[in-house]
Amino acid sequence: MPLRFLHTSDIHLLDLQGTSPWRYLNKRLTGGANLAMGRARSHDVRLFDEMVRLVPQLEVDHFVVTGDLTNLSLESEFAFVRAKLETVPVPITVIPGNHDVYTRGSERHHRFEAYLGHLMDGERVDGETYPFMLRCDDVALLGVSTAVATWPLYATGKVGDAQLGRLAVLLERAEAEGLCRVVLIHHPPVEGVSKARHDLKDLDAFGEVIAAHGAELILHGHEHVRFEGALPGPNGHVPVHGIGSGTSLSNRPGRQASFSVYHASRDGIERDLYVWNGNGFERYDS
Repeated sequence: MPLRFLHTSDIHLLDLQGTSPWRYLNKRLTGGANLAMGRARSHDVRLFDEMVRLVPQLEVDHFVVTGDLTNLSLESEFAFVRAKLETVPVPITVIPGNHDVYTRGSERHHRFEAYLGHLMDGERVDGETYPFMLRCDDVALLGVSTAVATWPLYATGKVGDAQLGRLAVLLERAEAEGLCRVVLIHHPPVEGVSKARHDLKDLDAFGEVIAAHGAELILHGHEHVRFEGALPGPNGHVPVHGIGSGTSLSNRPGRQASFSVYHASRDGIERDLYVWNGNGFERYDS
């Protein structure tokens, strides 16, 4: 059976209640300053609520978030995110973004997985957390992590050779079963999309895995901008779609809050794009 799913990213749900000042004595010092200087006012949780409200109307079966659910990877934020995701009336799949592994401590304590690991269900290779593959009828959702703690003013990502090897195994396995393979990744895997110090460090190595094993679609977030591109695959080009932040208040073309609804099956993939117009999400016709 086909899968109809909603893709959003970079929702940056903020809740800093109970956070002690000493928690900012690390990379959060710059992140907190960015929030104070306006970033906190550039996103609105009410847009996420509106997106969730539309789920039954859009007849969506599954809800996908490709990272940056938080801002500073604090416990209060993860608790708020988990509570908000509980309002979604369909199954959810998430992967982490760089803001979800914002500090060495959040990485060391596996905070994202502790709060949201139940939303990363699926098959794994050698018991490792990433990647994972969730079978949804005709479709396989493959969740990849590029989230690594970085220095202040850096937002780079990395998959790593070991994870790439496991991804190749899962892609081959899904292809043998005739599944429509949708790869979920936070950082854009196409050259030139990310800003300086925001890039995927092993972009070429990821591209080599796709070139050798293929996929039917790759979805990402990270840059808060809509993007359509492709990577070479063994049987032609593999579409790569980036989506803007689901809660952005920007009115700049391509950077407005947006989400996509995909209808995916063994026979192909169709997409409807929805963009925030200031009052609500409306279907976008380019």
